[in-house]
Amino acid sequence: MQVLMRRPNAPWLFGLMALAGFGIFGFATSVLMLGPSEVLGTRLSEMTCLQMAFTPERYSAVFLSFSEQQREAIVALLVPGDMVFAWGYGFLLSGLLGLLALRLPGGWQRWGALIMWSPLLASTLDCIEDVFLYTMAQQLVGNPQAAIAATLPMLASIAATLKYIALSVIPPLYGLAGIAKGVFSDRSLASWLVYILLGLLLISMLLKPIQDIPACF
Repeated sequence: MQVLMRRPNAPWLFGLMALAGFGIFGFATSVLMLGPSEVLGTRLSEMTCLQMAFTPERYSAVFLSFSEQQREAIVALLVPGDMVFAWGYGFLLSGLLGLLALRLPGGWQRWGALIMWSPLLASTLDCIEDVFLYTMAQQLVGNPQAAIAATLPMLASIAATLKYIALSVIPPLYGLAGIAKGVFSDRSLASWLVYILLGLLLISMLLKPIQDIPACF
């Protein structure tokens, strides 16, 4: 992994990853997810409760608490919206973590060369989660009395839990500590831009599950 860090074009490569992620992120939120998100309105955050349902009974109870129009919006939001969105935050966060790691010494850079891929692992897990959630949502849209296989919500919630660890635990632990370290060793204008953008993104990734998950239980 650290071989990539030593390449002369590593800063450009990580920068392009971040820019690609930003573009995908913008397309997903402003085009694919905009309509369904407006339909869900203030209940958008309750999507987390579907992710963390674990049982068919809990998933059905949460899903059927939405109106028929909102249920259809959830289906549209999951595929393709959230699946594209997942790669937006994955590439954006991985690119910025790579740019941060380049500015850090020794062991910090070695750990960064590994941890920078954690958001892309989260993207993969997010897509796996979406497939299960989408399958169950389609069943209930077609028939609210449908019996959902017990494995589907369990696998979706396991994928969601691992996703949150790979996205909202590991990157913030390394990234926020790395930013604090970098401020004392590299204060160039480009570095400050990386610190600010990455710091804001990491804080938002950290706060979302803290705010949304407890409300589901």
